[in-house]
Amino acid sequence: MSLNDKELMGVYGCLQQVFPEDLHLARPLIQWLQQQGELEKARRLAMEMARRMLAIGYASSAIAFLEICKRLECPQQDDIESMMSMAQMSLSDSQVDTGKTFSLIDNLSDHEAMDFIRKASLVHYQVEKHVVHQDEISDNFYLILKGEMDVYMQLEYGQNIHLTTLHPGDYFGEYACVYQLPRSASVKASSDASLLEFSKESIAELMQQSPEAGEELMHTVGVRLISSMLQTHPAFESLAKADKDWLAEESIVLALDDGEVIDRDMQAQCHVMIYGCIEVIYRQESETISYQLTKDDMFGDACPVLQLPDHVLFAASERCLVCCIPAHIFQSLMRSYGDFEYWVKQHGMVRQQQMSTADR
Repeated sequence: MSLNDKELMGVYGCLQQVFPEDLHLARPLIQWLQQQGELEKARRLAMEMARRMLAIGYASSAIAFLEICKRLECPQQDDIESMMSMAQMSLSDSQVDTGKTFSLIDNLSDHEAMDFIRKASLVHYQVEKHVVHQDEISDNFYLILKGEMDVYMQLEYGQNIHLTTLHPGDYFGEYACVYQLPRSASVKASSDASLLEFSKESIAELMQQSPEAGEELMHTVGVRLISSMLQTHPAFESLAKADKDWLAEESIVLALDDGEVIDRDMQAQCHVMIYGCIEVIYRQESETISYQLTKDDMFGDACPVLQLPDHVLFAASERCLVCCIPAHIFQSLMRSYGDFEYWVKQHGMVRQQQMSTADR
């Protein structure tokens, strides 16, 4: 259910506290306060925004908010004139910081941003209540307005691993929403919390409307998906956090639909199966050989032991997600971590034995 006008402005007030430098949130909020006759609150917010914009080097935005202050007849006229002079002197300088903003609406107009936010539902959770459960099928996306959320994963033998704590301004559920996958982790409230809940349809509309916002979301989706894979994959257990972060930032997620194939040119990288199944098909003399790659399997030409026969066809036998690690990162890990190198080599030897059996 979409937000009504009162709920929408309440949400804007919360979002503006979470993202205090976001112009898309401050401008409509000032206008709404003015329309409601709350001039003193509108004046305070306009002056606060002018100071914030000046502090982070956004001179033109500071001037725009100072002009709003003038129209609202703010009493601090001397301060306004002094700040206006400083902002005008800084106009030729480059903007040095983007501040804390809601990145998904950065490239939208105020009207487009409001349309996107209005489509959300406002939901509340008491402490210890779950928002999503690991492995469940759901496709909503959440932004935290108030409170905190604990994210944890349950391993096969029953142990829970605490992955992170999310705070106001953080969002989650994005790759279940984008890729329509089972939830990879559970999320529960560690305090009473208020969230915005977006449907997959509203996220799809956002990505179509703003390619820049879509690119930002897909990057975040990829980083989080790979980070989640690194928590449970045995090859990466010994990696330092900095190297895991490096791998997650520099790698990409390849999504394949049923029947889609991987270009052989991509095999210079190392691939790690995240979800689904890929059928490896190749000819051995007059016989067609088939071999399956499933979750946690590695393959690619970045390492000889992981190479598969030439002229193979890689075809997804269902929806698949594959982590593509650049060769230089993979090779750096092989040099730096003995445990990682050992796992890779053992994995490659087991596969070669399995493929030899398939050949017979």
